[in-house]
Amino acid sequence: MNVNLKKGLVFVSLSVLLAACGGQNGATGGTSAGSETPPAGNPAEAPEKLKDPVTINFFYNGYSGSLMDEWKAKVKDKYNIILNPYLNENIDNLIASGVKLDLIAYSAGGLFKAMDLQLTSDMSDLIAKYKFDMSRLAPGVLDSVRMYTDKNDISVMPYELNNNVVIYNKTIFNKFGVPFPKDGMTWEELNELVKKVSRVDSGIQYRGFAYSGLNLIYKNQMGLPFVDPASNKSLVNTDAWKKWLSTMAGLYQVSNNDLVNAKEDQLFFKEQSLAMRGGPSPLELLPPAIESGLEWDAITNPRFAGMENVGSQMNAPFLAIPPNSPHRDEAFKVIMFFLSDEMQAENARAGRVPVLKTDSVVKEFGTKLPFLNGTNYAKAVFADTIGKPIRVTKYDGTVRSQLSAAIVDVATGKSDVNTALRTVEENANKAIEAAMKK
Repeated sequence: MNVNLKKGLVFVSLSVLLAACGGQNGATGGTSAGSETPPAGNPAEAPEKLKDPVTINFFYNGYSGSLMDEWKAKVKDKYNIILNPYLNENIDNLIASGVKLDLIAYSAGGLFKAMDLQLTSDMSDLIAKYKFDMSRLAPGVLDSVRMYTDKNDISVMPYELNNNVVIYNKTIFNKFGVPFPKDGMTWEELNELVKKVSRVDSGIQYRGFAYSGLNLIYKNQMGLPFVDPASNKSLVNTDAWKKWLSTMAGLYQVSNNDLVNAKEDQLFFKEQSLAMRGGPSPLELLPPAIESGLEWDAITNPRFAGMENVGSQMNAPFLAIPPNSPHRDEAFKVIMFFLSDEMQAENARAGRVPVLKTDSVVKEFGTKLPFLNGTNYAKAVFADTIGKPIRVTKYDGTVRSQLSAAIVDVATGKSDVNTALRTVEENANKAIEAAMKK
C-alpha cells in the first residue's frame, strides 16, 4: 500500500472511532429554520483551568481505549478535569449498578432512551453562564435541537454532523459509455441514470445504485413527520410519504438493480460492481478499495424534484449532562472543549464534519486524508444542508423501522405503496400503544 493511502487510512480509522454508533458525517451549511439568537459572549472566552482536579464519569458508546486516552490527556491538560470513561457499557446495567454519570455521549438513535433514563437536562443556564456563543453552530443545528423537547430547551449538544453523499465508480461509467453523475441531481434523474448502468456483462451483474435505507429515513429530506406528538399516532399514510416511498423503492425496481444481495459496501468497495453508493461516510472504506483499483469521485446527495433547495433533517451524535450530576459545570467545560475551534478543526482534518460553521474549521476538512485530493467529496459533504426540523417524538424510531421494511416490500413487489403505508401505519400504531402501556 502506498504511503499516502496508509496515512489516510490511519486518520480515517481514528476518526471513525470518534463517532457514536449510528452517526457518521453531516452538513454544516444550510438555511436556518428559525431564530438562533445566542447569549452575548465572546466565543474565545474559555473557563479557567481548575486549581484542583475534578473527576467526571463519562459514558460513551463508541470509543476505543487508546483514543479515549488521548482525549483524557487533552481535557486534563486543558481544565484539570479527569475523565473517567465507561466505554461500550450497557447503559441500563450501568445505571442499575449505582454509577452516577456526569456526561454522556450517544448516537441520535439513543436520544429518547437517554431522556427516558433521565440522563439529559437543559443546558441553557450553563450556556449563559459561560457565554457559549451558539451562533457558532452550523445553521439549523440549534433549531433542530430545540425540537427534541416540548419545552424547546437545549438538552443535548451535537458534537459533529451526519451527512449523505453519493460516491461513484468511474470505471463502470466508462465501461458502458455513460456520463458521470453530476452535483444537483434529483432522485428522479438519478433513477434514469441507474437504468443506464444496471447491466449484466460477462456474467457480472453491475448494479446502478444502492443506499442505506434507514439513514435516508432518518435524514428525511421532505421534512415529513413520523408521529403526531399530540395523539401519538403514526403520520405516514399521506400522499407526501407515498411520493417518498415510491421514489426510494423505485430505485430497486430497475432491472438488474434489485434488492437481492444489494449490500452496498460489499458491492462498491470490495467487488466494485456497484456504480453508485449513497448513505453515510465511506471514508474508512475508501483507502483499501482505492489500493485495489477503485477509481471514484462523489456528488451531492440527490433531492426531490421541486424541492431542490430543501435540506435534510439533522442526524447527529450528541453530548448531554444528567440533571443529578454534581459536576454539571465541569461537564459543560468538556462540552465546550469538544466544540472548540481547536477540537472541531482536529476532527475535521480526519474527515469528521464539524458542527461549527467557522470558515477556518470547515477549511480543514479532510486535509489529513490525501486520497480526497482532487475529488469533489468535500463539496458534496457540505452541500447536504440542514432543513426545517420536524417535531421529534420518542416513537419516531418505531415508525422508521416499519418504513425500512416497507421499502423492501415495495421494491420486491410484495406490496404496493398504498398497502405498504397502511401496514406501516397499523403496525406502528399498535407498537406505540403497546409501548405506552408499559
